[in-house]
Amino acid sequence: MVKTAEVVVVYDVSCPVCSRIARELPDLLRVPVKVRSCRDPQLAARYPALPASVRACAAPALGTVRPDGSVRWWPGVSGALAVLPVVRRGALWEALAVLRTALRARA
Repeated sequence: MVKTAEVVVVYDVSCPVCSRIARELPDLLRVPVKVRSCRDPQLAARYPALPASVRACAAPALGTVRPDGSVRWWPGVSGALAVLPVVRRGALWEALAVLRTALRARA
């Protein structure tokens, strides 16, 4: 099993749903969460493997950072599956509510 040492959230601050998720996710996970704007000019240099659609603010993404520093990117709501193993004990229902909000916004 691959360990997650940290989660990186890249989102567009002009999106209210993305902003809500970025604001609430750090309280739901038991690993550190870094929140980055897709408009950050240093984003591509810091995360060169970040999908172009995310850097263009066309989609949000979650990155799961492994202990060795490598990052696996999960675009859109697919990141929900990636962070499930690091949800805080007792926060699962709240995490599912945030996911439900994201799914409704996508539809």
